[in-house]
Amino acid sequence: MKKHISFLLLLFWTFAFGDSVTDSLEVLIQSEKGLKRIEARLEKAFRARISNFHIAKKEVQEALKEIKKLSDPGELEARAYYYLGSAYYYHSQTDSAIYYFRLTEEIAIRNNYYRILGNVYQLSGALYNSYYGDQVRAIEYYNKSIHFSLLADNQRALGAVYSDLSNLLRSNGAYEKALEYIFRARDSYRKADFLEGEAWVLYLIGVLYGNTGLYEEARDSYLESLEIYRELAKKDGIMGGVAICLDQLASVSLKLKNTAAAREYNREAQELHRQGDSRFGMSTSLKYLADIEYADGNYNEALQVLDRALNIKKAINNITGFASVYELYGMILSAKKEYGRALDSLKIGLEYAQRNNQLRHMADISGHLSAIYYLLEDYHSAYNLKSRQVAISDSIYSTATTRKLLQSETLLQIESQEKQIRELEQENRLRELSLNRETVIRRYMTGIIMLSLIILGMFIYMYFMTRKTNRELLESKKHVDSLNATKDKFFSIIAHDLRSPFNSILGLSSLLLQRQRIMDPDDREKLTAAINESAQNSFRLLDSLLEWARTQSGAIPFDPRQISLKENANEVIRLLTPQANEKNIVLEFLADDILLNADKNMLHTILRNLISNAIKYSYSGDKVSIGAEEKEGQVWIRVHDTGIGIPEAAQRDLFSISDSYRIAGTAGEKGSGLGLVICKEFVEKHGGSIGLESVPGKGTTFYFSIKKA
Repeated sequence: MKKHISFLLLLFWTFAFGDSVTDSLEVLIQSEKGLKRIEARLEKAFRARISNFHIAKKEVQEALKEIKKLSDPGELEARAYYYLGSAYYYHSQTDSAIYYFRLTEEIAIRNNYYRILGNVYQLSGALYNSYYGDQVRAIEYYNKSIHFSLLADNQRALGAVYSDLSNLLRSNGAYEKALEYIFRARDSYRKADFLEGEAWVLYLIGVLYGNTGLYEEARDSYLESLEIYRELAKKDGIMGGVAICLDQLASVSLKLKNTAAAREYNREAQELHRQGDSRFGMSTSLKYLADIEYADGNYNEALQVLDRALNIKKAINNITGFASVYELYGMILSAKKEYGRALDSLKIGLEYAQRNNQLRHMADISGHLSAIYYLLEDYHSAYNLKSRQVAISDSIYSTATTRKLLQSETLLQIESQEKQIRELEQENRLRELSLNRETVIRRYMTGIIMLSLIILGMFIYMYFMTRKTNRELLESKKHVDSLNATKDKFFSIIAHDLRSPFNSILGLSSLLLQRQRIMDPDDREKLTAAINESAQNSFRLLDSLLEWARTQSGAIPFDPRQISLKENANEVIRLLTPQANEKNIVLEFLADDILLNADKNMLHTILRNLISNAIKYSYSGDKVSIGAEEKEGQVWIRVHDTGIGIPEAAQRDLFSISDSYRIAGTAGEKGSGLGLVICKEFVEKHGGSIGLESVPGKGTTFYFSIKKA
């Protein structure tokens, strides 16, 4: 008994006074036997897994020798393999890490060790993302980690997964979603009372600030994180968190033009990586040092340092780090005017970025290549690469990886619901056991009948409750999917469709400004026309966005009055006649005058959108006709064209903002799809309905109803 109490007191002393952790554990290892010594060895290995690979490996191997002698080694053996795999992971020996992670998984699945599974799947996902650039497989492991961490209420593992997902989203340019996952990580770490998690969240926020150009905010966030990591290091001696903060402070100081501070942060970071034998960290610090030398114009020194960084990354197979290294090679060689070598390096970097789906690097490298081809007067290649840069930037938010990540939210809801169902099942099993004990004092036949009735009632109850839960879950999922689709579509329009024309305007106007004196008049006229077309597209899209936003906020007044259909239709026809004339299309109103009870502005908007769409998708020489007929107190108005038509599969969701069907007009005109959404809103505001009939290749008729005056 005294030995047991002394063991607990020694463990308390170990955790309360971090400076003597290693010595205290060593005392336990030397003085205790059996389970107590095994636990001490594993704890020592866990604490050393990041800072000292050799100690971690030695203690796990010694612990395993003793674990093998136990009659039931299960959980201890799984933990030992997990700690050993972790040590290999943190020291960039990925093949060995994967081997021991799989051993851990095999034991943990067999024995339902959910907490260990949550931990090992999180590190497996991080390994495949960081070292192999396999984001899809990484997400599969992250989803498994979320599943088992929820079952075990393992908040630390959940925090780690959410922070990893945030990093993955950030690398794909989905900054808003990345920030959301950072806050999820923070909530999980706070539930676990895990201070190191708070420091990690501050670090990730700094990275996000840096990626979006808010360098002063990034610096402040890194400094807050660094302060916490330094305090933690005083207790446990682990300097990894300090080192990564110093690396980022060096990078952001360089962005703020403070190279002296950048060099000092970088020097300290290198020293810590050297002490911790972190090859991954050292390769990162050397890459940042090359950035500093490049910024100071020391191109030869920058190349030498970059060679060292690349050699380490190749040695540890850090594939995801190759793109940024070769990108910097290209920038340095371009500055030295060695354009041939610069192009070669950038193309290698682009190949790695494409292989690893690093869209942000793909966009940046395409921009550097475009700049070099422009200097070499290869304007065709420069223009193509600049266009590719814009296209990649526009596509970042809608990548397949990002969409797969968004499925994690649905998984969270499903797993939460499953957990509730399991709790209910457990309560029901306890109730059943209680009833079975009562039947002992009853007569045999009565007990059998009563128990049968209770079990039958319970199964009926569970059956209907399960059906109800599944229906609610399905409805909730549909609602969440609809909201997500609407939100994603709206942000996609703002982030992509609205930005893309401005990118074209900026790029083309910059080219015009630089080349106007030597440019042929025909080329100058073409560029000017292209700029004008992009500006008009931007204005039309912005006007549609503002009008749709006003409908959602209820800012548009609804004032129905008695108005003339013919008069309003002719006003719209006069407005759109120039657009129709450009395509040699005839607009005609083919109905008698009818008085409507409608809001004039809204009716004008509905007709303008429908007739404009008809012009857009009609061919030269076609006709667009507007007709109307009265039916049961309603006036049904039709806009008919003989253009390209709409496929049947796309017609169902055409009036939804989440609809992804968009096609250019017969003259290449573009649209956002908001016009039809606004039409539906305004028609329903009048108490009417809207629909269409279309045959691909033969034309389309849109129709809607308004009350007769």
